[in-house]
Amino acid sequence: MTATNQSTSGSDNGSVTTEQLENELTQRFGFAHFRPGQAPLLQALLSGRDALGILPTGSGKSLLYQFLSPHINGLIVVVSPLISLMADQAGRIRRQNLGKVAVLNSQLTVAERQLVLQQLEQYRFVFLAPETLQQPAVQQRLRQITVGLLVIDEAHCISSWGPDFRPSYLRLGIIRQQIRPQRTLALTATANRRVRQDILKNLRLAATTFVYQASVDRPNIYLRLQTVADETSKWQQTLMLVGQQVPTLIYVATRREAEELTQRLDQQQPGIAAFYHAGLSTSERNQIQQLFLKNQLRVVVATSAFGMGIDKSNLRLVIHYQLPANFESYLQEIGRAGRDGQPALAVIFVMASDQQRLSQRLLRNRLTPGSIQRFFDHPDDPQQLDTNQQGILQAYRQAELPAAQVIAILQTTAELRFQQWQKFWTYLTSTTCLRQQLCDYFDPEPAQLHHSDHCCSQAPTPSLTTVLARLQLAQIASAPPAAARHLRQPAAVLRQLFIES
Repeated sequence: MTATNQSTSGSDNGSVTTEQLENELTQRFGFAHFRPGQAPLLQALLSGRDALGILPTGSGKSLLYQFLSPHINGLIVVVSPLISLMADQAGRIRRQNLGKVAVLNSQLTVAERQLVLQQLEQYRFVFLAPETLQQPAVQQRLRQITVGLLVIDEAHCISSWGPDFRPSYLRLGIIRQQIRPQRTLALTATANRRVRQDILKNLRLAATTFVYQASVDRPNIYLRLQTVADETSKWQQTLMLVGQQVPTLIYVATRREAEELTQRLDQQQPGIAAFYHAGLSTSERNQIQQLFLKNQLRVVVATSAFGMGIDKSNLRLVIHYQLPANFESYLQEIGRAGRDGQPALAVIFVMASDQQRLSQRLLRNRLTPGSIQRFFDHPDDPQQLDTNQQGILQAYRQAELPAAQVIAILQTTAELRFQQWQKFWTYLTSTTCLRQQLCDYFDPEPAQLHHSDHCCSQAPTPSLTTVLARLQLAQIASAPPAAARHLRQPAAVLRQLFIES
């Protein structure tokens, strides 16, 4: 794996040697060696510098702030975009006895939140969403104490060039200057040149900020473009893939499609699959996640809502039943496969009609300047906006951005999304090495990779059957999962999850 280290002044390594850090890593965490990027980022932070780490999915980004706990004074504040992601990381810190941890989110009562803020000095870590950090009472309390480290997780959300842009991230640079952390660590798995520049600029990080960017190359994930003639062919090949009996994640475009595809799979083999999308309740989503993570559910059919914070090491197969809209989403989603380093397969189905269908969807979802202005003038009257459009505009309104600025941002973003889709379609219809194209798109200094039979391929040669035989996914899969039932009956699910825990 290659990496780019960027800095304009100061030592990259501080005064702590890699050997010293590795000794502590072994003693405290039980690991013999750091993963690429961890040691130089820790050295920069220990020397007092801010840092940006762009590390692949599953590369141990959370270890960085966990490792720093005994080395810095003050509170470690972790900004994270998802409640499930915050809960997962907080749970790990508790299990490892790294310090007292609090999670400030919408699930707390007003009294519970006030109590956490009053006792903030007693905590070592606090996790919160960017929206929570915008609250005056939270900012005021943080200004009253020492913030030793501010961590911005999923930092690509600050850039309109990224696939998960969150308006609430835009104010983090101003807030960072107000709470004055001793050092800042921004983390992401997905950042091309423009996103990287946006992160540094919008967080108002100094020119001396240490930047480590690892290559996006994941050699253990076999990339496959599977051109299909029609929906019937796609469905038949999906059944063949699901028949491999390995942990599988299938991405679709809409909630309705997630439910319909799950129903079709259930008719073929009852109990193997569940759907996951933002329309489910928090408890339902958590139940499905836990069943999947515990190998009690083999297949999840999901929209892009299933993503950040899902750490399943033995995921062997990621299928894009329908296309993502850009390289960024594609890379994030396939990056959830093979986190244990064992072979995995990422299959993306492509039909000739997809280009027009997705182009029309992008155009249809554009918000006009007039509809944006009307929403800001009359936020209680949604007019003809769909749920997703209302959610987008409400997020901008909560971020306290004026309508004129929102119009400018969304017009630029819409044009960008279309450009990203056009570039991704070129990839989907290409004949050159897929892995090399991903590295060329994301890596600052992409290496020239050696293309082989264990790298990637486009249909029809070799056949998908040949690829499966070569990878032997079923042979390396973990113990077969039990069928999952009653996903909408919490008592039954909780018994499945915890009776043997």
